[in-house]
Amino acid sequence: MVSNINLNQQRGGKLVALGIVCLWAGTSCSTTPTMTAPIAARLVIATLPSSTAAAGVALSPQPVIQVSDAAGNPVTSRGVLITATIASGGGALTGTTALRTDDHGRATFADLAITGSVGTRTLRFSASGLASATSPDIALEHGPASAVVVASGSNQTVPAGTPVPVLPTVRVLDGSGNPVPGVEVTFAVTSGGGVIVGPLQVTDAAGQATVGGWTLGTAIGLNVLTATVAGVTNGVLVFNATGVIGPPASITILAGDLQSATIGSAVDSAPAVKVTDAFNNPIAGVAVTFVVTAGGGTLTTASPVTDATGIARVGAWRMGLTPGVNSLSVSVGTAPPLTFGATAVDLPVIAISAGGTHSCAGLASGGGGRCWGTNTNGQLGDGTISPDSMPVTVTGALIPTQVGAGQSHSCLLTAAGTAHCWGLNSSGQLGDGTTTPSLVPVAVTGGHLFTMLTVGAFHACGLKADGSVYCWGAGANGRLGNGFTQNAGIPQLVTGGFNFTAVSAGTTHTCGVRTDGVVLCWGSNVNGRLGDGTTTDRLVPTSVSGAGIYSSVAAGGAHSCALDTTGLAWCWGLGSSGQLGTGSLPAQLLVPTSVAGSTSFSAISTGAFHSCGLDDSGAAWCWGSNSLGRLGDGTTALRSAPVSVLGGLTYSVISAGGQHTCARSSAGSALCWGRSAEGQVGDGQAVTRLTPVGVKAP
Repeated sequence: MVSNINLNQQRGGKLVALGIVCLWAGTSCSTTPTMTAPIAARLVIATLPSSTAAAGVALSPQPVIQVSDAAGNPVTSRGVLITATIASGGGALTGTTALRTDDHGRATFADLAITGSVGTRTLRFSASGLASATSPDIALEHGPASAVVVASGSNQTVPAGTPVPVLPTVRVLDGSGNPVPGVEVTFAVTSGGGVIVGPLQVTDAAGQATVGGWTLGTAIGLNVLTATVAGVTNGVLVFNATGVIGPPASITILAGDLQSATIGSAVDSAPAVKVTDAFNNPIAGVAVTFVVTAGGGTLTTASPVTDATGIARVGAWRMGLTPGVNSLSVSVGTAPPLTFGATAVDLPVIAISAGGTHSCAGLASGGGGRCWGTNTNGQLGDGTISPDSMPVTVTGALIPTQVGAGQSHSCLLTAAGTAHCWGLNSSGQLGDGTTTPSLVPVAVTGGHLFTMLTVGAFHACGLKADGSVYCWGAGANGRLGNGFTQNAGIPQLVTGGFNFTAVSAGTTHTCGVRTDGVVLCWGSNVNGRLGDGTTTDRLVPTSVSGAGIYSSVAAGGAHSCALDTTGLAWCWGLGSSGQLGTGSLPAQLLVPTSVAGSTSFSAISTGAFHSCGLDDSGAAWCWGSNSLGRLGDGTTALRSAPVSVLGGLTYSVISAGGQHTCARSSAGSALCWGRSAEGQVGDGQAVTRLTPVGVKAP
């Protein structure tokens, strides 16, 4: 008889069944082991994932996980849930990360992928109640390009036509944001007309690609550059740059070059320039500097600012007071400067005289007579009664060596010594024996030949070579010096048998210098203008008070002045306007009183209410009433002592008139200043001039 007995025994994690066989018929029993199913204890990676992987790309091969016993023997445990996770290195694991085992106790993953930054990763596979399994190191590399972003170089503002300082750069990234090297990037200009260098670039280790160079178009405005990466959803990036005006590169003359203008006057067309950058774009809002470099002229608005079109112009360019070349330099920034040229022209004269509201001159080089200003009575001598603010030609082709402008008439003296007058003749002041006015010169009767001619308000006098003086015209107050007060239409010999070296006719009186240096005066003596210590009219020449020895004399409106042989100036008569030059405002001085200061004069002239003189160097000085700028010092302030006439010129002749002054410069040019409402300044405009301006050549 046989009997089987089964016993279970645990060995090495396996269940072993022991079978006992006994022979009951007196024989012995023996045991035989029988194997049973293994017990699941841990997970084993049956198929390792790839040792390198691209971020975001499925692992290849994919891992296969086996359920095993403690000894690593497979266990056919179906339905065990195995979960895959990142064990180290960070990032994320994508795909189906949890699977149940099949009939063989295996979980085969199909789409696991690692995302995150480049680096080393390990994976962990785990299941409940079982020991987990960890993969070897997986070197995670960048994945395929999936995005492109601007790294630098967009939204710049640079001068048009110039390279951008920051080159446009892109960065190509994978889905995890890792830089992707070796990707081609194509750059192209799409707007603005600029040019690029190196349009095709490849990303470097940092995933960056930079265009070789980008120079903007020459026009002002928006420039656009694109960077394209094929196969990327947002594969076209746009770089913007704004081209703006560059620095000044050139200055162009628009107007005002190569003109001519009368000395002391402004050119007709004010100099104007256009400022542009290197690509001819006009530049607005920059200051342009204009500087006079030759000729001594002056500018108004010397630093104008360019307008929206890049244009700047000076207010006015006034020529210097000497004839010849004037130049103007223009500069802005580092642009090459340029130069304007102009020619200052003058009216060359040998003689000049300022009257009441008109003036006259004798042209140099035998050019005849010219007059300008009021012409109501034909005092300009051109055959009309039309006023003119520019010189008109005195009719008759007479060649004057001296001229004289009175209140409403004028006279000239020829080289032959003959005197000719024109204009108002109501008092016989033309000396032709009538009282008929003349619009053109008529000869002074009597056959007299004079060496000097002087014209007062309504009378005139001539000095002959023998020292005798003849006067004609209005005789009131005894101004003709012939002992009478009647008008005379023909020259009358001044009484007394005196020999004179100089004579001067004023408004209502006359003065002369005797050969011994004594000054004699006659006519009205209101305010003591005769200088004899009284206010009594004198019908014949009467010596001024004092023992002064004089070289010249000037009879004005209601005052007189003279120069002694040392050059000191002395004045007397009405002084309320400062015309006596004493430094104060006396109502009147009946005897000669020295002019303030120690200036030595070589010439002197008296007007209605002011006086002027030339010092030994030829510089001009004036004093007295300064309404309308007749003193030429740039102001209208009364001056009771001599002030310098502005402009820096020297003169050979000066003549004080009613409310203006005229002079001949050492260069021979005619200049005037003061009132010009009637055109008596002669610069072509009825504008008051506070400083000397040239008389305009006709």
